[in-house]
Amino acid sequence: MMLGLARTRMLMQAQVHFRLTPQQHPLGKEKKWANPTQNHVWEEQELAKILEKEAKVAVHFKPQGFMDRLTYGAVMACYHAFNFITGFNKEDPSPKSLIYRVLILESIAGCPGMVAAGIRHFRSLRKMERDGGWIHTLLEEAENERMHLLVFMNMFSPGLATRLAVVGLQYTLVALLTAVYVIRPQLVHRFVGYLEETAVQTYLNIIKHLETPGSKINKEWKDLPAPVIAIDYWRLPKDASFLEVVKQICADEMHHRDVNHEFASISQKEFNPFVTEHIKDADQAAEARKLGQTSNN
Repeated sequence: MMLGLARTRMLMQAQVHFRLTPQQHPLGKEKKWANPTQNHVWEEQELAKILEKEAKVAVHFKPQGFMDRLTYGAVMACYHAFNFITGFNKEDPSPKSLIYRVLILESIAGCPGMVAAGIRHFRSLRKMERDGGWIHTLLEEAENERMHLLVFMNMFSPGLATRLAVVGLQYTLVALLTAVYVIRPQLVHRFVGYLEETAVQTYLNIIKHLETPGSKINKEWKDLPAPVIAIDYWRLPKDASFLEVVKQICADEMHHRDVNHEFASISQKEFNPFVTEHIKDADQAAEARKLGQTSNN
């Protein structure tokens, strides 16, 4: 009887999910993250060019009508309120204020693309017609923003207040975005475009101060290495720094800004002008795998 109980206990302990133990994968595989999707990887020269241009003149879509002005005003009101709540000082931001800022920002930024893609997906099924390629770009945007969050989660630990804020904001924002997108999708895309404008300014500010000797984040973050998940996702060198990761994220946000302002300005029935980019990114990713340009190979 005692032997039987001991054997049962040993079997139960052995069945702990392999992800939670240091034991080898039951199929003999290493426990490594691999990117199952294709994202755009910003080349060094391309990245330097767009960052230099953006640092000189910030891109801003001028509101064209009442709804645009209302949307822009709402985003800026939230932006200034967020600055106050997080204690963000753009002249010399503290690491603590930026950690809270990027975790909240990326958890929110991943919502609109998924909401928009879901609504367009169901409409395509309901009407039994093609979507024109919008779904692909919107899903890529949502996944890209989620990856930004996962990268930061590999570096910083959110507290209970941050987690509660994310839960509350997500429930509120998803419900609101869904209602508005069903009625007026252009309004949501314009909102995201303006939200991304503030995100771009945040990351440009981080880059500036990371490169400024003596600043608060330069003192604490200048020697931070890039986490493995970021190296794999953007196919960075194995010795890449956190600064290189932030530059990739900033370029991603610039692209989301431009895409959403464009989506807000064209008919929802037009073909997606960005869809060919996914094909190019997939081809580049396939070529990178052949050359072994990823730590997963």
